[in-house]
Amino acid sequence: MKVAVITCYKQNDYVRARTLRTALAAAPGVTVLVIRNRHRGPLRYIEVSLKILRARWRERPDAYVITFRGYEMLLFMVMTLTRRPIIFDEMINFTEWLEEHRRLKSGSLAYRLFRRCYAWLVGHCRFILADTAVHARYSAQLNRLGLERYRVIPIGTDETVFYPRKVKKPEKPFTVFYYGSMLPLHGLSYLLEAAVLLKDEPGIDFRFVGGKKPAARACAAAVEAGARVSYEAWLPFEELAEAAAAADLGVGGPFGGTLQSEFVITGKTYQFLALGTPVLIGGNQATAEFTDKLDCLMVAQADAAALAEAIRWADKHPKELKRIGQQGRKLYEKAFSQPVINRLAERLIKSL
Repeated sequence: MKVAVITCYKQNDYVRARTLRTALAAAPGVTVLVIRNRHRGPLRYIEVSLKILRARWRERPDAYVITFRGYEMLLFMVMTLTRRPIIFDEMINFTEWLEEHRRLKSGSLAYRLFRRCYAWLVGHCRFILADTAVHARYSAQLNRLGLERYRVIPIGTDETVFYPRKVKKPEKPFTVFYYGSMLPLHGLSYLLEAAVLLKDEPGIDFRFVGGKKPAARACAAAVEAGARVSYEAWLPFEELAEAAAAADLGVGGPFGGTLQSEFVITGKTYQFLALGTPVLIGGNQATAEFTDKLDCLMVAQADAAALAEAIRWADKHPKELKRIGQQGRKLYEKAFSQPVINRLAERLIKSL
């Protein structure tokens, strides 16, 4: 079977795309044709559309997998009447995304029309990929599709970058590491509020990476309020693993208390688990496989006081924290690692 894996995103090697390509290529009897953009701006849509048409004419794939974030390419595939099965990696339901960013008012005519159009579009897919079971159920209900159309495959991480490593750490300060794009679901404000609450704990420092000017301003405001926070706008992907491994506690989240934050396990969480770094997460409907103070530290979302208390506990219990990191690595190997993703992808191919 020849499978075309399509990526059209500003990050054409986004982790989700990497793990899916690796998994499909490992499936017996499968040849993977990678179609992805080189342009990062709007030209990428034209570029990838032309590559799809060329592949359809020359390579004749037996199936198409559209990786995150591929809504536009799904529209293109449906409108150009492909006769081969489409597997769409939804990961984030677009209606859910609109609600998260308040682009359309829930219940409005525009919102209802969009929901119907999106459901029609997704309905053309043979299978829809979700990263958690609760997200699959939510999307199936929202789009009025049978749950049998969905396949749950965790995001995982790039294990050539994120793997256990020995890093010599100073005894103090206790370092809390957090990075990301600082979207509403992540709950940056709650973590910064927790950092302010811990300002009188002299041995606890916070390192933040990512986001844009609003994140930089928020971190600066926390520093003015007394928090020990350092901020960097960006780190290369490969250096994130070293920074996370050097930290005493990784912050996975999400903490935003939003609709989207109820259904996800963040990519950061998988990365910290893969490293064996103890991870602090926000409890939600997707975290049933996690156990607080066994393989992670888990707190309620939208609760700065709970975050501060968990970080304070972690600082005062280094032996227990080390064991939590080790157990987190075991959980990763059991439920979220590349071999697990490979097996799930093989089942997906067989079901075609």
